[in-house]
Amino acid sequence: MSILLTIILIGLLVFIYQKREETESNLGWKVVGYFWLGAFTFKVNETPLPLGFLLFLLIFRPMTNVKTKKRSAYLGLACFLILNLILPAVERDLFERPRDVVAASDNMFQINFANDWMTIRDQLKIDEHARLVYFKANYQKNGQLDRLYYNVVSVSEKDSIYYDIHFSADTNRYTIRAEKIGVEGLEYVEFVEASRFFEVLDEVQVRNLSLEQPYVGYTLRFDGERIKDADEYRQKYVILGKEIKTITRDQLPIDGYSIHLCGKEKPYELPSGSGVSNRCEANADFFFDD
Repeated sequence: MSILLTIILIGLLVFIYQKREETESNLGWKVVGYFWLGAFTFKVNETPLPLGFLLFLLIFRPMTNVKTKKRSAYLGLACFLILNLILPAVERDLFERPRDVVAASDNMFQINFANDWMTIRDQLKIDEHARLVYFKANYQKNGQLDRLYYNVVSVSEKDSIYYDIHFSADTNRYTIRAEKIGVEGLEYVEFVEASRFFEVLDEVQVRNLSLEQPYVGYTLRFDGERIKDADEYRQKYVILGKEIKTITRDQLPIDGYSIHLCGKEKPYELPSGSGVSNRCEANADFFFDD
């Protein structure tokens, strides 16, 4: 793109020079100079301003080859608009366009999370150390997915990228949207790596993350951050590879990453008639380490 734009600009400058009104010494250099003046950019808080073109309008008053020099300055302004407004907008739209990746399964108990994540990561060229910010899945007792989505961040000091990933049971595809968030991504540097989380899910198997009794549906949620939990009133377990062990009160507080599981019955009308309840009937936390 930059090479093509350079060729076009050179061609336009030559055309402007050839259309000069009269002979003038060093006019070729002056045409180039007026072009650079029109294209000169000054940034205020990362906002580009066409300072050179404003100076041309306020100060410069060419006496010879007036049209030629004005055309050069206006071409510089056009270059400013293309490079600072039009191209960034086009690149942003292309970068943020939704992209689809086929999933291996629509059943929570059959998904190979690590493989699906690797496919998404490779197709979108996501950093292998990207951090998982949030994960949520709603599924039925047989594992059939109702909803699944998660967010990851590729952390960098300049170009951190936030990925919003939604699974559709209708199309059996993940839809991924990316957004550059810059230095804001650094706040997620301590979150767990997405690859580690999916590795844990695959090894322990989601069907083994269960409550004391079966429920019609489940919500599995993960918030990404490491926590220290001393709550004695919610059942807690620790994931050790393929094993799940109960955490007793004397082992509290527990430190690690927590997967929260919520069991739900069928939604029912509230007595007041103000809506439908789909609350958690039972909860449990499953801890793992990195």
